[in-house]
Amino acid sequence: MDPDKAYVNKLEGEIKERRAEIDELKANIQQAQAEAQLQYDDGIEQARENISEFKEASGDAWSDIKNGVMDAWSELANAANKAASKFKQK
Repeated sequence: MDPDKAYVNKLEGEIKERRAEIDELKANIQQAQAEAQLQYDDGIEQARENISEFKEASGDAWSDIKNGVMDAWSELANAANKAASKFKQK
C-alpha cells in the first residue's frame, strides 16, 4: 500500500474515534442534564409540599415544618451541586 494512503487511512480512523468520543460525551451531558432536571423537579415538589404544610402549621408545629423546609432546601442545593459536578467531570 502507498505510504501516503496508509497515513490518510490512519488519520481517518483517528477521526472516527474522536467522533465516537464526542458522541459519548454528548450522551453523558444529556444524561446529566436529565438527572439534574429530575432532581430539581423532585426538590421543587418537596418544597411546595413543605410550604403548604408550613402555611397550615401553628405553634410548635411551625418549628418542625421550618426544619423540614430547611432540610429539603439543603437537599435540593446538594443535589444541584452534585449534578453540576457530574456535568463538569464529563
